[in-house]
Amino acid sequence: MEKINLYINSKNRDNNDKINHINISLPNGLLYCNMDEYFILNVNSFYTCANWYNCTSKNNSCKFIVKDNADEVVETFDIKLPIGNLNVLQITAILNNKLVNHVIITYDSISNKFTFTRKHHPSPHEFVIILECINCGNFIGFDNGTTIEITHEGVLSYNKINVITLKAINIKVQGDINMINSTIDNFASKTFTPNDIIFHKVIDTKSNNVLGYKNSDASNNFNYVLSNNNSGQINFFSLSILDQDLNLIDDVDDYFLHLQFIKIKKQNTDALLLKLVDYIKDIFLMIGNFLYPSKVNSFLEQQILLYPDKQFTKYKNPN
Repeated sequence: MEKINLYINSKNRDNNDKINHINISLPNGLLYCNMDEYFILNVNSFYTCANWYNCTSKNNSCKFIVKDNADEVVETFDIKLPIGNLNVLQITAILNNKLVNHVIITYDSISNKFTFTRKHHPSPHEFVIILECINCGNFIGFDNGTTIEITHEGVLSYNKINVITLKAINIKVQGDINMINSTIDNFASKTFTPNDIIFHKVIDTKSNNVLGYKNSDASNNFNYVLSNNNSGQINFFSLSILDQDLNLIDDVDDYFLHLQFIKIKKQNTDALLLKLVDYIKDIFLMIGNFLYPSKVNSFLEQQILLYPDKQFTKYKNPN
């Protein structure tokens, strides 16, 4: 058994690579195995700084539309929440400042929901006010793509406010690394599909702290068998950093990744059958000595009992 450790520092990536998708090019012959061998890939450690933003350009937009009694648009308020890490009080203040004289937003800390209330009763000029939730549903409590009429009595947000949109990190690999038993998930859809994810980590640290994983107990949680492709060589592969929905994380910090490739000898059928025959012979030897004791059989049985590791070494899988 041969182990090859690969340490990756994303800071030293190619200038054309983005931090969330980098390409790894290795010299020919650095990672290879013979036709009678195969690789096992093990993720030994991963470290990065949890300084990304939960509110980004992908999830910060909504719109308030004012219509008259003829259903004509009178005024439109396009709102984009600031990119960063917001709390509920900041969101409340931002929305109220944008919608002054039209809508009042209040926050209920017990239910963790917003209430949207019209400031004035409907009039011919301002007959109806519509909230169009484009993609900021997590921050205002409505499903993305929905429209809600704001009434004078007040509308309570349907969902609880969630200012933590990034919950987990996934690392996906593509290229010369072909996983025989690839992972299966339903992260991106209702259907379970194969996906070459080699690492999954729940974000369990506070913002600006180190998010890390270390395989200190030599577990096989992130241990994968690789197929012998490209003449047994691994020359190129890419790493993608994804969130819990398999979307690329745009502002992930530089990270360190330790991969270990372990060469394992393949077992062919003939060799396994020969070992099985030898194993059966030894079993019959012990049974025969029990039924028909003799000095020769007694000596062999004693050797097996006294030195089992030595006698049964030939049955172990080769490293």
